[in-house]
Amino acid sequence: MLEFLFNLIEQTSHGVQIFLFIVCLVLGMFALIKGADWFVSGASKIAKKLGISSLVVGLTIVAFGTSAPEASVSISSSIAGATDISTGNIVGSNIFNLLVVLGMSALFMPVIINQTVIKRDIPIMLGSGILLMIFSFFFGGENANELIRIEGIILLVFLVLYVVFTIIDEKRKAPKLTPEEMEKEKIEKSKINIWISLLWLVIGLVLVIFGGELVTYGAQNIALELGASEALVGLTIVAVGTSLPELVTSIVAAKKKENEIALGNVIGSNIFNILFILGAASTIAPLSISTAVLIDTVIMCVLFLAFFILCLFKRKLGKTEGIIFLVLYIIYLVYIILRDMNIL
Repeated sequence: MLEFLFNLIEQTSHGVQIFLFIVCLVLGMFALIKGADWFVSGASKIAKKLGISSLVVGLTIVAFGTSAPEASVSISSSIAGATDISTGNIVGSNIFNLLVVLGMSALFMPVIINQTVIKRDIPIMLGSGILLMIFSFFFGGENANELIRIEGIILLVFLVLYVVFTIIDEKRKAPKLTPEEMEKEKIEKSKINIWISLLWLVIGLVLVIFGGELVTYGAQNIALELGASEALVGLTIVAVGTSLPELVTSIVAAKKKENEIALGNVIGSNIFNILFILGAASTIAPLSISTAVLIDTVIMCVLFLAFFILCLFKRKLGKTEGIIFLVLYIIYLVYIILRDMNIL
């Protein structure tokens, strides 16, 4: 969509090009964040109008909305052939979501882990990560270390099953409202204009798509200029940038004591990132996966498993856990930077 702009940049001098690559990256990040914010706002209001619970909104609508930047970057990177940015972005974003987004949320307000999330959603997140790891190491085409189209389709099918199962399960568990509560809910719904909400959703989605293209273009070229690998850029700059909507959404939700949205957003985003984004990207074009990203996929799955075990024994994440999560992310960042410099 932005080919004309990119062609103009290519015709400028080398010094100007570097400056414009940075401008593209910054503008792209801004478009992604604002677009995701408007998308989530519109989607959340539509969901409320339709009477969907907070947990389902967090796990599905908000998770999908805050994952829109990752989707835009990974799919456009896949089309552009930058597969390490595409896969590295998702793996890096999932690690960032778990350690930084949940860690920061826990610093502001204790994150309560309810039984439904422990029994249903965290195991599905872990299972999605393991499935990605299996597909990445085995069952590829000529190169085993790749996601091929049939694997992408399988991931998308699992996503549909997860969303349908979640909605059915939540409707089955939904408590019956008193007449007073039903009247209050009816008044709140009447205040929501579904057409304005839909407009914000569409504007947000358009911004996310354009932002994704700008980020991919800027990140690829900056990586080339700095001599850094696409894998490192995908795992750090792009992953952190596209995860900012999750970070902002979860912190705001935690401060407003919307615990289910804060937690559901992180777990739901991680599931969507693997099943939808990598599923869609590899369906469009097979994704080859570098050794570096394979290692980080294993690290992601180990973190998912450790988080699951933690939640089995501790139903609340407080400031201590939040600090531990953030320290673990710093250690991980140092490791991947040193690895990229061939020090490790």
